[in-house]
Amino acid sequence: MVELAAGFGWLAACHSTPPLTDHEAEGKHLYTVRCAHCHEENDLALKKVPPDLHNIFKRGTLPSGSAASDAQVQSVVRAGKGMMPGFSGRFTQEQMAALLAYLHTGLR
Repeated sequence: MVELAAGFGWLAACHSTPPLTDHEAEGKHLYTVRCAHCHEENDLALKKVPPDLHNIFKRGTLPSGSAASDAQVQSVVRAGKGMMPGFSGRFTQEQMAALLAYLHTGLR
């Protein structure tokens, strides 16, 4: 059996996910402490559940229908939209870049 499994080892390698870069990991931390409360757990008991952000850039459009671009996501985060409050002044440019890098991973 070991020989058979070793023979198919390339299969697992094809589907392995590379580890997050330091920049993406910083973005993951920011997402976890500043975004996930609403967009993941909804532990604030919001009546309207915020949109799922997994693979947001792969979908091509944001929940609002706008193009899923770094500039548009950054604008929504800073200014807010609908029920989402704005976070202007709460992210440095470096933090925003890290958050965007993490969102580009699909939230893995």
